[in-house]
Amino acid sequence: MFTFITVLYSRKLIAGLKGINKMKNVLVLICLIVVSITAQANWKEPISTGWESVKNSSTDFYLGLIGDEAAKNDLSALPAARQKAIQSWDKIEDRFAVIIEVKEEQSLAPDSAFFIKNKAAYQEDIDELLHYVYGLLNDDIVLDASHNIKQIDATILVLQEKASEQKSKSIIQIGSEQKEALQKQQQYENEIKDYQQNREGMIETVQSRLDEFGTELSFEQVEALLVRVNADDILAMTTIFPVVADIATSFAKITANAGEDLNHAKKYYSMYVVLLELQLFIQERYIADLKYKYIPRIEQLQSKQNGLIKTTQKEQLKAASKHKKSYSLNLKSQNTTLQAIKLYKVSMQGDLNNMSNAHRLLVADYTLAVNTLNTVTMSSQVSDLISDSSQLFDKIMAMQAPELVPFNNIQIQKEFSALTEKIK
Repeated sequence: MFTFITVLYSRKLIAGLKGINKMKNVLVLICLIVVSITAQANWKEPISTGWESVKNSSTDFYLGLIGDEAAKNDLSALPAARQKAIQSWDKIEDRFAVIIEVKEEQSLAPDSAFFIKNKAAYQEDIDELLHYVYGLLNDDIVLDASHNIKQIDATILVLQEKASEQKSKSIIQIGSEQKEALQKQQQYENEIKDYQQNREGMIETVQSRLDEFGTELSFEQVEALLVRVNADDILAMTTIFPVVADIATSFAKITANAGEDLNHAKKYYSMYVVLLELQLFIQERYIADLKYKYIPRIEQLQSKQNGLIKTTQKEQLKAASKHKKSYSLNLKSQNTTLQAIKLYKVSMQGDLNNMSNAHRLLVADYTLAVNTLNTVTMSSQVSDLISDSSQLFDKIMAMQAPELVPFNNIQIQKEFSALTEKIK
């Protein structure tokens, strides 16, 4: 059994996290719970044997465990994923400890109940904690740059509208009023150029940061990525998964040095299993958003656009000769939008297929890891299993990476941006 203080702390932490995320989407939540519940295991046996000796350890202790004492003096010389793993260790370990405690309670809970918490209710607590860790590991530099780009794009759009308005005024006005309109138009266009330069700088920041996490993309590929409706999710996975892989490698070193201390090895293997569950959580969020939110919305837009094109074609047939050219121009514009919708849909369906395949691979590894946690008899087995999974992490990251094709013309890029706003 846990001490009263530990359980009370867990309850307060979970309650606080729920307060932050109480408006979760129901469909997404259902999707997140399904796989997690199917892979549940009885954690009581491996966890109850001395977890307290691992809790509340410091960053220095973590560096000592993985034999990286030199890193204490110069973190900036390390790869970005290693830096993030070291800097986040204290909070990660603290939350993982609570997750494991909740999982122990979950293992004793009934599948369904009216007056006490059932397994699904405990899973909601675990998901809240995993969501916190997700936010903790997300890279602030990439996240801030991405948000700045969104703000810049919104500002540029406003300035473009103002410039167009002044241009229209300059056509119909004369004298000083025309001159004033042209000056304002030029002022807005100059501001647009400044914002566009800032935008390029932000894209380069994202490009450079992703490269530090091991993902090399061209400027055009990063630009194509940032236009997507789920860009933040893709960026998060691109920066979080390398950190998870780095921590897993550290756990392999720790368990390898555990000698014959099986309980010590099991404690860190338990944390490794939670790392796998974190990856599943991230994947399942991504899959649920694509499957139940973004793809249905793009299909609605496609259906609506097809209807508009059919209407325009009918009106063109019965229109007077002087109007047919205008209808032709409208059809050209409408077909360009339809082309962008189809490209967007194909892109999201490809992402969904890739992520689903990667998810199935990870579920199999997670199921094996949970089973191993309850049956392993030698510490060397634990170390070997974690080490073998490092190759799996690389494969999963490669499988779930979206295909980023640069836009072949500015019009399609604008259509993608407009569609993103409609899909949100």
